[in-house]
Amino acid sequence: MAIELYATAGSVEKDLRNHVVIVVDALRATSVMVTATQNGVRFIIPVSEVEEAVDMARQLGNQRVLLCGERQALPIPEFHLSNSPLEYTPEMVAGRVMVMTTTNGTRAILRAKDARSLYLGAFLNAAAVARAARESGENIAIVCAGTNGKFSLDDILCSGAIISRLLELDENQYLDDLARTALTLYDSYKGDLRASLAGCTHVERLRALGLEEDIRFCLQEDVMDAVPRYVDGVIRA
Repeated sequence: MAIELYATAGSVEKDLRNHVVIVVDALRATSVMVTATQNGVRFIIPVSEVEEAVDMARQLGNQRVLLCGERQALPIPEFHLSNSPLEYTPEMVAGRVMVMTTTNGTRAILRAKDARSLYLGAFLNAAAVARAARESGENIAIVCAGTNGKFSLDDILCSGAIISRLLELDENQYLDDLARTALTLYDSYKGDLRASLAGCTHVERLRALGLEEDIRFCLQEDVMDAVPRYVDGVIRA
């Protein structure tokens, strides 16, 4: 088996139809989706643009539909929920449908939608998503959402955490150079992930917006068993 890592969705140039793909946007889109799935959301529809989300919600015509997401880490006016996982409580999402658009995460999911299997990973479910991907018996590609098309250390460290769990399941796996680098960084920094991300562009943006609690929440490791999977335009457990 082989594990390949892509630093941004835009760096994926190969056909992923024969791969199991794990999309990572640790701060915060995939963490939100893992949390919502853990807390009983019916399903999630990811879309690229705000207008698409509004149109989709209108088509569904259901009062139990939630418009969710952000632009440049800020809430979208008139949407029900932002991109803070703290908002996605069982009381808010259980049994409901989410239509979600984010600056980086949902676009990365749609970029990889032709994969044989497509899972969503975060620090929160690193072990669980590793088990799900490994059970497929296929080569694995981890696709980081990145930040505005650029490398983002938070996604790389989260990928390293998932790779670490994959190797615990089967140490005889080939790692490409970036996967090996992510694993090395994670092994070096896992003792204090928050400190290791100090000064990172995306993290400092969130801190400047007063979202320290979101960061703290998203950096918890292996606290959820939910493994969201994208199939035919919809994300479900």
